[in-house]
Amino acid sequence: MADLEQGGCCRLLFPRIAGTGLEAATVNISGGIAAGDRIEGWLICGEGSDLLLTSQAAERVYRARPHDDPATMTLTCQLEPRSRLEWLPHGTIFFDGSSFNRHMQVNMAGSAEFLFLESRIFGRKGSGEVLSALNITDRLSIKRDGKLVLEEALRLESQTVAKLLAQAAVSGGQGSVATVVLVSPNAMGLLEKLRVHLQAPESAGFAASAWNGMLVVRGLAGSGWLLEKALRGILALLRQNRPMPSTWRS
Repeated sequence: MADLEQGGCCRLLFPRIAGTGLEAATVNISGGIAAGDRIEGWLICGEGSDLLLTSQAAERVYRARPHDDPATMTLTCQLEPRSRLEWLPHGTIFFDGSSFNRHMQVNMAGSAEFLFLESRIFGRKGSGEVLSALNITDRLSIKRDGKLVLEEALRLESQTVAKLLAQAAVSGGQGSVATVVLVSPNAMGLLEKLRVHLQAPESAGFAASAWNGMLVVRGLAGSGWLLEKALRGILALLRQNRPMPSTWRS
């Protein structure tokens, strides 16, 4: 038994899947995130539970007016012993002029497992959009047995975003970037196998490292679709070929 409370623009759907785990898909019924929006979420994975959380589609962060407050999103997750949480949404698309602050906090037991994915897509390439201004702060904080093990932060405040992303030290003109984090007792043992996989042409632009019971993968691509294609192979390896989320299946 469990409690579910939802309101505002946020909904959860529960696709039928084979196996013993639970899959949930987030739905933003407003169609996107606008300046001034406030979204808060809390999630508790009970002892021994197994949850895959994805999204119905890519999230969109729309243009803000010059004096609008940024949209904010705060997510707090608690993972009890021997629980597993896979956080595998589709990407976040940032429109030109968007203003957005997000912070995800995860408190997990040492025997729990947490797999995290965040894909950021800067501009709508298919629409010919060229980014000029963005105001983004995006943080991930992970504590294991009460100790901080990862603090991941992106801050992008610029009026010349396209020029910034074109720099070789930033993204070399690639408009889509992804971060994958696996915190698990088995994470470090997957590094060498993953690095072999990343030598394949479809995984060009990705690299991995592991330390302190964590594995981190970072990558970039020219479009959100190319990024997702590469991520499918990476996630299949990290998830030991478990079925992809229902909303990811082509």
